Amino acid sequence: MNPLVTLMIPTYNQAPYLPDAIQSALNQDYSNLEIVVVDDCSTDETSDTVKKFLSDGRLRYYKNATNLGKTANYRHALYDIARGDWVLNLDGDDYLTDDHYLSFAMKEIGRHDRVVLFTAGVKHRGDGFSKNQRLVRRQLLMDGEKLFFNWHQYKIPHLTSLYHRPTACRIGFYDVDISSADWESLLRLVWQGNVILSDRIAGVWRKHDENLSRAMDYSQFAANFALIARPSEYAAGRGRNKGLLEAWEKTMISAIMKGQFNEVWRGVLRKHSWPEMLRFISAVRNDRPEFLGTCFQPKNTIHFFLFLSATALNTVRRGLERTAAYIKKSLQGFLGRCMPGRKESRMPGSAKVK
Repeated sequence: MNPLVTLMIPTYNQAPYLPDAIQSALNQDYSNLEIVVVDDCSTDETSDTVKKFLSDGRLRYYKNATNLGKTANYRHALYDIARGDWVLNLDGDDYLTDDHYLSFAMKEIGRHDRVVLFTAGVKHRGDGFSKNQRLVRRQLLMDGEKLFFNWHQYKIPHLTSLYHRPTACRIGFYDVDISSADWESLLRLVWQGNVILSDRIAGVWRKHDENLSRAMDYSQFAANFALIARPSEYAAGRGRNKGLLEAWEKTMISAIMKGQFNEVWRGVLRKHSWPEMLRFISAVRNDRPEFLGTCFQPKNTIHFFLFLSATALNTVRRGLERTAAYIKKSLQGFLGRCMPGRKESRMPGSAKVK
């Protein structure tokens, strides 16, 4: 029999997106598949949404008694619920587009030794845009250490990453509560063996305002540096050169963290709040001064001027509203003083409209 694959769908208040995720999982033609929806105590219609699919015996539904948080829910799904030898973690707002993906991946894994991860490209989709992220032109078997040191070139998608569950559990997958707990875990996993990079586009990663990466504040961004520091420490523990790892860290900061910083900074600007913007800049100056220049890169400068324009217009609007209210009140007072006995007048023969 083929090895059991668990397709985990952790979710929290994602009922509008969840049917696409579940249906894409059920569409997989792999013969030995279990699908587990792990609901982190949602308060929306998640439960009713899942129940519509439970007639398929491959699907099981679990609802946490309390909200664990995204990373802890990943851990719960992986360690306590999943039973498969191989696992794919599909967030409830994403979905697969290749119905043969798991069958193909498991076939390819069986053809090679020491594979711990099979992954493929994705389509990034949001309001008004769609872009393919294809990992390679032709499928590639790569040593995990080589992928580690070239991670910035591939930026492996979590939603297409089919990984070996016993190995993941042994190294402590999802054991640090940061926004990029997935990458931090995968960066340690690849040291355990080989990786297959597929040329397929296998799923859709939705970009929307509720994405954790877009909703980060500065403290969460600062904590997210662990996605670089912890794998670097792990590699150092395996005897890798300190200078080589320091160079890798600098590359990752430039290629990964600056992009995340831009998301956080633009999120601050979208709030149109001077106090919040100034607090953010102060925190960056004290903690990560090397990122100050990033605030005013060309794209960010455009966002900054849009922020200035929006705040200026809001200031003008509020000023006009206050001025209009003052004039109205003054006029009412003037008329009251000038015509204290003034009554409503009507044209002769006209009726009062009720």
